[in-house]
Amino acid sequence: MRHDYPALGATELAGLVGAGLIAPSAPVEAALARLRQTDGALRAFTDCWPAWAVHRAGVVGRALARGAQLPLAGVPIAVKAGSGVTAPTTRRLLAAGAIVIGTTAVPVAAAHPWQTWGHTAHGPRVNPWRPDRVPGGSPAGSAVAVASGVVPLATAGDGAGSTRIPAAWCGVVGLKPTSGRFPGPDRAGLTVPGPIVRRAADAAAW
Repeated sequence: MRHDYPALGATELAGLVGAGLIAPSAPVEAALARLRQTDGALRAFTDCWPAWAVHRAGVVGRALARGAQLPLAGVPIAVKAGSGVTAPTTRRLLAAGAIVIGTTAVPVAAAHPWQTWGHTAHGPRVNPWRPDRVPGGSPAGSAVAVASGVVPLATAGDGAGSTRIPAAWCGVVGLKPTSGRFPGPDRAGLTVPGPIVRRAADAAAW
């Protein structure tokens, strides 16, 4: 699982878990191992929740044993810092069986209003393809987490390219849904939640 994991999409992983070919804990363990392997250099995450992720994997496993149909069963995901697990779209992902392993970095607007890379106490995010290049706009950490193979799906938000730009710069897929299609914090409707994923099919699954 750990060897193949970085190349697998969210729907592929969910298919393996749903078919009983792997336990829900297997992708979570692979994601956490990949995070430990890469994040010291790339710094995609501001926080990691391994104990909570393992607990959620157990919850998903028990739900599947009872016959629950979970379209994202066992899929490790990351959420953009600031939105957390209480955002409406994240709650839907959790209800579908996805498992949050941590939060991803965003720019520090107060210090650097036009900063185009996510920031943590350990420094800025690094583009996984070119360490001398930035990974793009506000969901920078989400794009890096997906591009580096830590998770197949991460949450983001897009007003004027914030999801699409880091996805493009990191060589993955970012989707801005139609304004008003999903609930979000922007009452004007310009900034809408969306996914950053490895595969276009995973954007549809989101």
